[in-house]
Amino acid sequence: MGVEISFDSTKQYIQVKGELTSATVMSALKQFTRECKALPRWVIDFTQVTRVDSCALALLIELKRNAVQKNKNISFIYLPDALLSIAKLSQVELLLTEKG
Repeated sequence: MGVEISFDSTKQYIQVKGELTSATVMSALKQFTRECKALPRWVIDFTQVTRVDSCALALLIELKRNAVQKNKNISFIYLPDALLSIAKLSQVELLLTEKG
């Protein structure tokens, strides 16, 4: 299974669908770059994510870094429990849960 990054029907959120793993994160990063560039605020919804690994955490840290560089606000909503567990083990959970 792959990953798809798209707007929700209201165009207020960027939805992530599918797996965020080592096999899909580079595709996801390219899709995020395409979808996010015109938005003043990035709200990324993970409701439809089916599987994650530690590469998903690296992707979110990279997105956070890109948002800061571009003076954009970013927030992650409905993060999978598995991803939050990986972030906690890595001691970076605040990066994912803080607004900014």
